[in-house]
Amino acid sequence: MKQSAHSSVAMWRATLGAVTLAAASLSGGAHAADAYPSKPITLVIPFSPGGSTDILGRLLAQKLSEGMKANVIVENKPGANGTIGVDRVAKSAPDGYTVVLADVGGMAISTSLYPKLPYQPLKDLVPVSLVGRSPLVLTVGTSSPLKSLADLTAKAKANPAKLNYPSSGTGGPNHMGSELYAMQANVKVTHVPYKGSAPSVVSLVSGETDFGFLTAVTINAQLKAGNLRALAVAHDSRLPAMPEVPTMDEAGLKGFTADAWFMAAVPAGTPQPIIDRLYQEIAKILPQEDVKAKLDAVGVLPAGLSPQASSEFLSKEIVKWREVVKTAKITLD
Repeated sequence: MKQSAHSSVAMWRATLGAVTLAAASLSGGAHAADAYPSKPITLVIPFSPGGSTDILGRLLAQKLSEGMKANVIVENKPGANGTIGVDRVAKSAPDGYTVVLADVGGMAISTSLYPKLPYQPLKDLVPVSLVGRSPLVLTVGTSSPLKSLADLTAKAKANPAKLNYPSSGTGGPNHMGSELYAMQANVKVTHVPYKGSAPSVVSLVSGETDFGFLTAVTINAQLKAGNLRALAVAHDSRLPAMPEVPTMDEAGLKGFTADAWFMAAVPAGTPQPIIDRLYQEIAKILPQEDVKAKLDAVGVLPAGLSPQASSEFLSKEIVKWREVVKTAKITLD
C-alpha cells in the first residue's frame, strides 16, 4: 500500500510538473507575440535587386513596417537559384526577426536538384504564407510561325528535339516550366540556358530560340513593343494584365500550371503566435488597392494562403517538380 501511495504521489508530481511546464511554454509564446516586434525585422531576398522577388519583397517590407510599427530591413542574399538566402534564414534564430521571401526554386525545386542541399524546406522552415504567384507565359517572337499552343506541340512532335527554348539558368522556373510542358505534351525539346532573364528574352525576339515559358514582368516591355507574342498562360485562370491570352488548359493542355511563386517563411521552432501575427499582417496587405495595382503591373497574382494551406501547397510543389527533374534527368553538372 505504501509503495502504491508513493507511486501515486510521484505520478501526480510528474503530471503537475508537465502541466506547469506546458503552461509556462504557452505563456512564454503568448508573451513573445505580445512583445513582438520589439526590434527590426530582416526580410531576406534570395536574389539580386531588381527582379520579381526583390520588387515584391521591398513592397512587402514597406507595408509590414507600416502595419507592425517596426523597421523591416531588406537583405539581398543571391546565389544558387535562391538556396543561399533560404539557407541563411533556415539557420537563423527562430524568433520571428529573420524572414525569407523565397521562390519556387529555393523552396521546392532545390530539394531534388541539389543532392547536398544544406536545409530541408519542410523540416527546417515553416511557411508563413504563399504571398503571390507569377504564372509563366508561353511566349514566341512575333516573327515565329507558331500562333498557338497546338502549333507548337504539332511542330515539336514532327521535329523531336529540334525546337529549343531559353532559360535564365539551369533549374530555374523557365527551365522547369518548359520541361513540365515537354513531359505533359509528350514532346522532346532542347534547353538553351542563358545568364539571366534579359538575354533569354532577346533570344526569343531575335528568333534564336523557338519558344519560352517566361514571367509576365520579364516579357512585358517586349510584348508592348510588339516584339513578342503570348500564346498561353500557365495558370488556372487568365492574367488580369493580359485577359485576351488563354490559359494552357483552355489552349489544349489540360491541368497545366507552372508558377514562379513567392513564399514567406521563418525558421522551424518560431512560436506559432508570431507566425500567426506575420500571416495576419500579410493578409491585410495583399487586398490593398495600391498593392494590387503594383502586383498587376509585374504579373503577380496575390495569394495570401494561411500557414497550414501554404505548407500543403509546398508539399505538393516539391512532389511535382521532383517528378520533372527525374523525368528530364536534370542535373547541375
